[in-house]
Amino acid sequence: MVEALVTRGLHVAVVELAPQVLPPLDAEMAREIERVLRRHGVEVITGVAVEGLEQDGGRVTGVRLPDGRVVPADLVLLSMGVRPNTGLARAAGLTIGPSGAIAVNEHLQTSDPDIYAVGDAAEVLHAVTGQPARVPLAGPANRNGRLAGEHAATGHALPATPVTGIAIVGVFGTAAAMTGLSARAARQAGLDVDVAYAIAGHHAGYYPGAQEMILKLVFERGSRRVLGAQAVGGAGVDKRIDIVSTVLHFRGTLEDLAGLDLAYAPQFGSAKDPLHIAAFVALNTADGHVRAIAPGEPIPSEPRSQLVDVRSAEEFARGALPGAINIPLPELRDRLHELDRSAPVTVYCQVGQRGYNAARILMQSGFTKVQHLAGGYRLHADVDGPPDVSSRA
Repeated sequence: MVEALVTRGLHVAVVELAPQVLPPLDAEMAREIERVLRRHGVEVITGVAVEGLEQDGGRVTGVRLPDGRVVPADLVLLSMGVRPNTGLARAAGLTIGPSGAIAVNEHLQTSDPDIYAVGDAAEVLHAVTGQPARVPLAGPANRNGRLAGEHAATGHALPATPVTGIAIVGVFGTAAAMTGLSARAARQAGLDVDVAYAIAGHHAGYYPGAQEMILKLVFERGSRRVLGAQAVGGAGVDKRIDIVSTVLHFRGTLEDLAGLDLAYAPQFGSAKDPLHIAAFVALNTADGHVRAIAPGEPIPSEPRSQLVDVRSAEEFARGALPGAINIPLPELRDRLHELDRSAPVTVYCQVGQRGYNAARILMQSGFTKVQHLAGGYRLHADVDGPPDVSSRA
C-alpha cells in the first residue's frame, strides 16, 4: 500500500510498533528496506505505538503518538496483521492448538475426524522446528485444501507437507524475502545459531546490469543444518530463497547447500552463486577458520583494541567506522609492525571478503585475537549500498 500510494503522488508515513519494518526479518535486513522507503520520501517511524486518531467533523486529520506528536493524515490504514477466527471451531468443541489456531493432524482433520480445517485458521507443521505453527500464507492453504478435499472424499491422501514460512514482498523494485527461521526466532526456539552473509551481484559482475543482493544464512552450529535464509535486493532474490526453502524441506546442511549444482550463464548467475558464497562463508566460520562479528553484535572496544579498515584509501575517505585505521589489504603484510600482536584486532572491508582474507593473514602471522566484521562496512554502518555491482570486486 505504501508503494501504491507513493506512486499516486501522496506523502506517506509508516508508524510501526516494532523497532523495525517487516518484523519477521532480522534487524539488519529490515534496515535495508527502511532505507528504500526513505529514499522514496516515505516517513518511517518505528518503535512507536499509535495512541489514537485526531478528527475534525467526522474526518480523520492525524495520528496521535504517545509522545504527543501528531502525524497529519487524510487517510489512515490499519495494517496490524491477522489472527485466526476460531469462534466456530470453539463452539463445535474442537481443539485449539498452542499457536491459537485450530489443531489438525497430518490429514488436516481436527479433533473431530469428520471435520477438516485448512488455511489461515488452522495450524501447520513447521519444517524447521517440527512443531505446530500458525503460518497464514496462501501457498500452504491452497495445497492443504486439495489434500483435505481428497482425504474427505476418498479416505486417502498424502500427508500435509511441513511449511517453511517462505514469503516475499516487493518495495519500489527491491525484493525482501525469507524462509525458515530468522536468527532471532531460532535463538528463541533454543537453537545454537550462527549466521553468514554474502553480498554479491545477482549474476556475473562482468556482464552488464548486475544488481546487489544481500543474502543471510542462519544455521545450527553443531549439526550445520540450514535453519533459514533472508535476502534483500533486486533481481534473483526469489530464486535464491526458493532454493533454500527446498534445502530446508530436506533438512539440508551447509555442505548440501555449498555443493548444489545451479544453472549458470553470465546473464543469469555466477559460477559461484551468492548461495554458494554464503555457504562457503558459513563453512569457514563453522570450521573455525575465523571469528566473525555479525551486525548488531558489539565490536571489541577495550582500550588496546585495534579496528583496521582494509579497503582502499579512496573507499576509506568516503566513510569509515569510528576509530578505524586504514591499512589496505595489499599493504597489510608489509605493515604488520604497525599493529600490536598481543591486543585484539578487528578487521573489515566493504562487504566481507577482503576482511576475511585480512583476518587469515593476521592469524597466520601470529596474531591470536582476531575477528572480522561479517558483511563488512556495508552492514555495520548506516550507509546505502550501490545500486549496481557490475564493476565491484
